[in-house]
Amino acid sequence: MNILDALKNNKGTVSSALGKEIATEILQGKFQLIEVIIPLVTYNPHNKPDKNIRAGAAKVVECVAEKQPDLISPYISQLIKALEMEEPQTKWMIFMALGYCAKENENNVKPALVYAKMYINQKKDGQLCLLGAIDLFLGRYGELSEKNAAEVFPLLVESSDNTIYNEQDWILEAFIRIAPNLTKTEKEVMVQIANEYRENSKKATQKRAEKLIKICV
Repeated sequence: MNILDALKNNKGTVSSALGKEIATEILQGKFQLIEVIIPLVTYNPHNKPDKNIRAGAAKVVECVAEKQPDLISPYISQLIKALEMEEPQTKWMIFMALGYCAKENENNVKPALVYAKMYINQKKDGQLCLLGAIDLFLGRYGELSEKNAAEVFPLLVESSDNTIYNEQDWILEAFIRIAPNLTKTEKEVMVQIANEYRENSKKATQKRAEKLIKICV
């Protein structure tokens, strides 16, 4: 398979299926494909039509990182650059991948916090996939230590002050992850935020809010 040519026609459901197919090949032992895929997440970065290539490669990276983050963690510094791509698809899948890789090398994923803060500050409706991925990245990074939790706590609070439609579930999920590492004062803030969602119309949101409160009190 010529991966570059395949990814050029990479769109919609075909994109996801192709990414998963290539990721499966890597996970089954074709590790040499990683060296092909990694540069493609930033391929021809200023050419909009090539976003299919970048996003398709990012999907491969995300799928591999979810199952075997040790295969992707050596390339974190290269992946950070993909957070500057214009298309949101590439960015959100790389944020997801970095979250999976955080436990492998938290120091190397730390530069992504700068991008997380930037996109939280710039958030707008219609960016749920990107912002949800950022929230989950912050949660996975913050759950690793008290120090990490202290770094991401203000970012998540800032994000919770300006949630877009349906983002609350991902913010609550991130809070649940970092809550055990927070101070008493920070947990009190968590309870205040969670209380806002106890009567939410979505049962899943209510359950997350209740779970967060139980952890914090």
